[in-house]
Amino acid sequence: MVFGPSFLGHNREIAETLFPARSIKAINIFAGFGIMFFLFATGVKMDPALMVRPGRKAAIIGSSALIVTSISSVALALVLKMFLTMSSNLEKSLLLLASSQSLTAFPIIFTLLTELKMLNTDVGRLALSSSMFCDLIGISTIALVLSIKQTTSSDVLGFLPSILSLIVLVASPFLFLGPRLGKMFYPTLETKSVDNKSIAFIFILLMVSAFLGEAIGQHFMLGPLVLGLAVPDGPPLGAAISSRLDSLAAALFYPAYCAVSGVQTDVFAIDFQSFSIVGIMVAFTFVIKLISVMLPALCFNLPLREAFVLGLILNARGIIELIVLNLWKNGEVSYIYSPSVLS
Repeated sequence: MVFGPSFLGHNREIAETLFPARSIKAINIFAGFGIMFFLFATGVKMDPALMVRPGRKAAIIGSSALIVTSISSVALALVLKMFLTMSSNLEKSLLLLASSQSLTAFPIIFTLLTELKMLNTDVGRLALSSSMFCDLIGISTIALVLSIKQTTSSDVLGFLPSILSLIVLVASPFLFLGPRLGKMFYPTLETKSVDNKSIAFIFILLMVSAFLGEAIGQHFMLGPLVLGLAVPDGPPLGAAISSRLDSLAAALFYPAYCAVSGVQTDVFAIDFQSFSIVGIMVAFTFVIKLISVMLPALCFNLPLREAFVLGLILNARGIIELIVLNLWKNGEVSYIYSPSVLS
């Protein structure tokens, strides 16, 4: 943000010197590839079974976090719109901003738990399972809405091709590609060695999946994340991919995307008169999600301290929110950009 329009780049001459117009596209492409590989590497290390078989405890906690927070935040947004005066941009974006606060990004939860060395603890496993089940519902709903939005036909069933293509994109890696890769690399299990050609082939599949996701009207991040989840974790293939991507993803790709997002953020474009309203929304949804996680956790006899930590973990925010922010900024709902920066 120091080099962007928020500080040094606020001066047009300095901005053009630091980041010429021709370099912006190259920087954005690099950042896009970076986050694509980061999400893929994160997906490779995760167990997709936690999404569909999370266990009774995780399913109830995840559902409570999503449903209770969504209903409460949208209700608050309607009340605020009814009784408070706000800018037109904030008024148009408040409902969307409120509903986005209820999501729990499982790649962020996984990364956070890994950094805190809590991934193999009881609380860590419960947090990851709950967030994956919560995101299964949330991402499915968002993908369904995007598929329907792509429909240009007036036919009632005109959205079916978009939905079917989405189902194929998500199901194919798990039904065909994952098992096939497992059989291909099973003979190398004892040696635990995977050659560079095989890794290059996986990376080509990654880019193809990103292209297909964009082609059917979804975000290009969906394909790499699904592919990463479908790739068999552990040795030989999953371990080989992780060993090659972990350092790059953590030390280069992740910071690069954050840096590019910061460079493009202009705090002077933010309507600070809306700060108090957005602050109320964010604080309210934080508390509601904390309570909606703690109450079912306490009902399952979790200690109060662990239930509180679980609620804090599921309130975590990270690079997924940056992706959503940039998606809004560059899409048809760019008016939500300033309020979402505040959130």
